[in-house]
Amino acid sequence: MKKQDSASGNAVTRSGDHEALLDTFLDDHAEWQRWRTWSDETTHAVHESLCLRAELVHEPGSYMSKWRFAVYASPVGVRLWHAAASPTTPPGIVEALLRSLAAHADAYPDMDGVDGAEARAEATRPLADSGWTSAPEAPGWVRWTPTTGTFFLRHDQLADSSTDTPAAWVLSGLDQHRARWTITLSATAPATALADVTEALADHEALLRRGTAAPSPVRTPPQPPTPQHNRRTP
Repeated sequence: MKKQDSASGNAVTRSGDHEALLDTFLDDHAEWQRWRTWSDETTHAVHESLCLRAELVHEPGSYMSKWRFAVYASPVGVRLWHAAASPTTPPGIVEALLRSLAAHADAYPDMDGVDGAEARAEATRPLADSGWTSAPEAPGWVRWTPTTGTFFLRHDQLADSSTDTPAAWVLSGLDQHRARWTITLSATAPATALADVTEALADHEALLRRGTAAPSPVRTPPQPPTPQHNRRTP
């Protein structure tokens, strides 16, 4: 990552603002353009090739994604892979995926997927290096977790990569306010993208464990009642 990109990214991560994250990304990458939908409900960042796209939903409803990503074989070709992130996903992890797309834009559609145990181990190496362990969770499923147990990466090894199966990879954790967030990647996601995201996930979990992670954009938790409220409570 360039020094300018790193500095900008650190500022966004501290701000906890997904809107600022998109603005910073577009400022740093002239080859990506901003597209707005007619309804103004979403903003798209589109690569000049028209094959890579990121969509930010400004006010997602319940159970909707805040971010949606897609990579296509050509401007009118088939979708190669896709990903999505929930509204409370830490901006630093979303940023890792955005910048991974930008860094490897010229390599699509020829990037290798996560095919086999060796590729899976390499793509999840950042987790292993941070002390995460993996274990079978169900037939065909593997889960990686840190010692805290509040984060996980789950892989459905039986997902059919030929059909662009959604949510073959699921990253999830709790933010500082105990809100659950998720990022999902399809079965056809390239190993490089997964490695970049797992590195950001490992870093975020380590920071949160030490109590220094940047706050996520979630609502302020309810304050405890005042003594006056307590006296009026039956």
